[in-house]
Amino acid sequence: MSEEKKNNHTLLKVIGTAAGCAAAAYGGASAYVFRQAFDLKNSNLFSGKGGTAYLTFTDNEKSEWYQHSEVKDEYMNSFDGLNLHALNLCNHPEDHKWIVMMVGPGSYNHTILDYLYEFDHAGWNVLALDARGTGKSEGRYTTLGWAEHYDLISWVNYLVNMDEKAEIALFGVSVAAAAVMNAVGDYIPDNVVCAVEEGGYSEIKELLRGGITLAMKADGKILLPGVDLLCKQILHFSFNDVSTARQLKQASVPVMFVQGVDSEFVPESMLFDNYYACGSDRELLTKEDAANDYFGKLEDFLNRYFH
Repeated sequence: MSEEKKNNHTLLKVIGTAAGCAAAAYGGASAYVFRQAFDLKNSNLFSGKGGTAYLTFTDNEKSEWYQHSEVKDEYMNSFDGLNLHALNLCNHPEDHKWIVMMVGPGSYNHTILDYLYEFDHAGWNVLALDARGTGKSEGRYTTLGWAEHYDLISWVNYLVNMDEKAEIALFGVSVAAAAVMNAVGDYIPDNVVCAVEEGGYSEIKELLRGGITLAMKADGKILLPGVDLLCKQILHFSFNDVSTARQLKQASVPVMFVQGVDSEFVPESMLFDNYYACGSDRELLTKEDAANDYFGKLEDFLNRYFH
C-alpha cells in the first residue's frame, strides 16, 4: 500500500471513529433527556411523584373531615392497557356536580387535600385522578399531557356512565394542566361545562428545548430530533405531531388559565400563549390575582357554568 493510501486509510479511520463517538455522545445525551423528561421511574425531576394514595394529613380539621367523607377507589383500564386509579369523593350525590381533577407527577403533596377540602365545601363532588405512573395508577412513563388527555376523557366517560346527570368541570395542574388543555379540544361529552388549567405549558418541544438549554447549557434544539426518535420508539407519539395550541383553538368549553407557581422550566410567556390560542370563552388568573382569595375566584368561575 502506497504512503498516500495509508494516509487516506488512517484519515478515514479517524473520521469514522470521531463520527462514531459523536453519534454515541448524541445518543447518550438524547437518552438522558428522554429519561429525565418522560421516565417516571428513573427521572430526577419527578422525585416527588406520588398520588392520592400518598395524601398526608397535617391539618387536624381536614383530616377529620376526610375521615367522615364518602370516599372510595375507582379503577379503569386506559386505551393502552394500564390500570388507572381515581379517588371518588362524593359527599353531595344529590347535586350531580363534579370536579374531575388531575395533578401531574412531581406535584403531589398535602396541598391536594386543600383542593379536595375546598371543592367539597363549595358543594362539588370530586373524582381525583392518579395520572399514569403515579399513586395507584400503573405506568412507567409520562407523556407530558398527551396520553394523559385520553385518560382524562376516558375518566369523564366513566363518570357519566356512573352518573348520567353529572355536570363536570375539568381541573389540572402542571402536566395535568396540559392534559386538560388537550382534552378540551378533543371530543368530550356535553356533561363537561368548563375547565381550569394551572401552570400548564404550551408545546412539549418548546418545553424540552428550554429545559435542555437551561439544564445542560447547550442549544436544546440540537437534541430534539434524538429525543423525539425515542418518543416515537417507546411512547408511540411524536411531539412534533401534537400541539396544545391546536387543541385549544378547537376548545368547546370555557377555560380559566391560572398562572402556576414559579418554575424555571415553564416560562410565564407560555401562560399567555395558551390563553390567546384558546378558541372558546376564556379567563385569566395571574399570580397576583390568585394570591388574593384563590379558591374564591376559582369557585366564581366554576359556578357561572353549573346549573
